[in-house]
Amino acid sequence: MRLNNVRYILAATILASMMSGCIVHVGGGGGGLKVERVFGDIDVDESSHVKDVSTVNGSIDIDDNSSAKDVETVNGSIDLGDYVNVRSAETVNGDIEAGNNLTSERSIVTVNGDISVERESRIGGDVETVNGDIELNDVDVSNNIVTNNGDVTLREGTVVEGDIIFQRSNYRGWSKRRHEPKLTIEKGVVVKGEIILEKPVKLDIEDADLNDKVQRHYSDE
Repeated sequence: MRLNNVRYILAATILASMMSGCIVHVGGGGGGLKVERVFGDIDVDESSHVKDVSTVNGSIDIDDNSSAKDVETVNGSIDLGDYVNVRSAETVNGDIEAGNNLTSERSIVTVNGDISVERESRIGGDVETVNGDIELNDVDVSNNIVTNNGDVTLREGTVVEGDIIFQRSNYRGWSKRRHEPKLTIEKGVVVKGEIILEKPVKLDIEDADLNDKVQRHYSDE
């Protein structure tokens, strides 16, 4: 996980008693405003344009036709509307949901949460989660799709320029006691890289040619 606001989180601990938990609304174009919070949600109104948006304990909504740079929270979800442009979106404990025509210059990352992106969207980096599902519907991904314990569903029209990677869990007892994830790839999906399995994964791949890309990097023991 590559959140770049460790110092900000430490400062948040000191400032916590000074901040309220109300929702901050940013509208009227935003004026290139940088929005930072410790407690509380942030809602960027439709057709607004802001710089970085971050909170520690709260969710972030970026409404339709808006733009932001780095969108980050720790304990909260991120909801991106239609025709939204961001540089990146990252959270630790929360889902990331995006509507149609999202453009993200860099990665979309969460640890404990799902990622869902709708039609005609483009992700310039990775799509990554640890304990969550990934669902992409007609989305171009410039790099990799990475998960540990979640399901991955790729719907028709999705293009993955890199690899699909199911990483091995660090928990020693995972093979017998943890959920076995599932990879679903509908017909009409393009995977230019490999499908790398570092653990057992259930496969539901409609295009038989994609099975040739499956690499199993684990023993059957």
